[in-house]
Formats: sequence, structure tokens, C-alpha cells
Amino acid sequence: MKNDAILPLTRAIAGVVVLFLVTAFGILFFLPDRTGTLFAWAIKPHMSSMFFGSAYLGGAWILAQAAIGRHWHRVQAVFPAVTVFTTAMLAATLLHWDRFSLGTIPFIAWLILYIVSPFLIPALWMYNRRTDTHEPETSDVIVSTTASLVTRFIGTLVLLCVTIGFFYPTLFIDIWPWTLTPLTARVLCGWLSVIGTGAWMISLDPRWTGWRAMLEGIFIAYGLIFVAAFMNPAEFTTGIFNWYTVLMGVMLLSILVFYFRMESQRRKAH
Repeated sequence: MKNDAILPLTRAIAGVVVLFLVTAFGILFFLPDRTGTLFAWAIKPHMSSMFFGSAYLGGAWILAQAAIGRHWHRVQAVFPAVTVFTTAMLAATLLHWDRFSLGTIPFIAWLILYIVSPFLIPALWMYNRRTDTHEPETSDVIVSTTASLVTRFIGTLVLLCVTIGFFYPTLFIDIWPWTLTPLTARVLCGWLSVIGTGAWMISLDPRWTGWRAMLEGIFIAYGLIFVAAFMNPAEFTTGIFNWYTVLMGVMLLSILVFYFRMESQRRKAH
């Protein structure tokens, strides 16, 4: 039935995944020195651990809306993004098997999650997408073609960069403002692919309500990464004000301005 509903199975699985993501956030952001025992592998420096933790919380925000929300189209964009991310995580695990805390409970949980998710998440997306009416909500507004094209271009550029970075991690290691290993470089590329894939997916949906959750999740994640940067200034090899933190600042400001502009249009229209 095309009623834009989030089906019970989708809700249940999204809810379980949220628990994993929030737990990972707590460990990686607040206990970065203990990742060797509490997480799947020891992550250094703190910036890498806190980056990953922040990204997990952003993902949890979006998937929580899949667990308790009412409208499928508001959250559907995250499922292809998570599919690409989890596939990258599985590949990174297999490529760097010796770096993980093999045999520990956190590693076993990580391995199960990233073996199952690349198949389960797209299956859920295919299962639930049949409910999408493709019609705007009564309180909706339409995103301009220009905004959609710009977002798609950004998504394409990000996906191109992270694909190259995943296959050639030394390129990321050489330019990144804090120290990366081949494993953390590939995991970082996996997280950045969420931006690229998510940007592509929302650019295909003209409904503003189809954009909101994804932009909120990205803003939460990168807002916290910005906080982490100021908590760990000594870990930046070129100083805290560098090409990446400037780019993050521009991205966060752009999302904020665009978000409030679209919300203002929605209120005026209704």
C-alpha cells in the first residue's frame, strides 16, 4: 500500500541498529583511550576515534527517525548511504584483519554487524520503498532544481575522492591534517561516502521533507567533529585552522543557512 508508512520490520531493525550506534558513539567519543578493549580495534589518535564516534551519532539520529517516525520518504535516503558505508567497512576489515582485536566481544559484534548490514540494509530499502507515494506532504515545499544539482555535484565529487582514497589510502594519509593509518584512512573514506551517497539520494527527491533528516544527521556529526577538533588541537600536524576544518566550517554554515531558509519557506507556504 502506498501510504508512505515505515513498515514494522524496518522500524524494529532500525531501532536495534540505533542501540549499536549510540554505544559506539559513547565509547569512541568519550573513551578514546580505551578503544583497544571496548571497541573492535585500538584507534589512534583521539581525533580519529572521536570523528568516527561523531559520525555514528549522526547516523543514529537519522535511523532513530526510521524507528519512531511516520513517513518513509523522510528517511529513505540514509539506507543506500548506509549500504555503501557498511560495504566499505566490511572491505576494510578484510584488508586489515590483523589490526583488529580478534576474538573479543567488540570485534565479534563489529564483524557480525558488517557482514549482515551490506545485505540487510538494501533489502530493507527495497522492501519499504514500495510504500512511497512520491507526493509531497501537505506541509511540504519543493527544493529548487539548482539546489538539487549543486548537491548532486558535491555528492559526485565526494564519492570520487573517497573511492580513490579507499583504493589508495596513502593519498589521504599524505594530505590529512591529523595522523592516519591505512585502516583509519579507509574507515574515514567509508564515513565520507555517507555524505556523497546521501547527497545523491536527497538530490533525486524534490520534497524538502526528504532532505531534512539527512542534513540534520550530517550537521550533528560534523558539529561534534568540530568540537573534537578544538578538544585535540595538538593532534593537527598543520595547526587547527587548516583546509579541512575550514571546509567543515563552510559546510556546517551552508547546511544551517539552507535548512532555515527551507523551513522558513515551508512555514510561509502553510
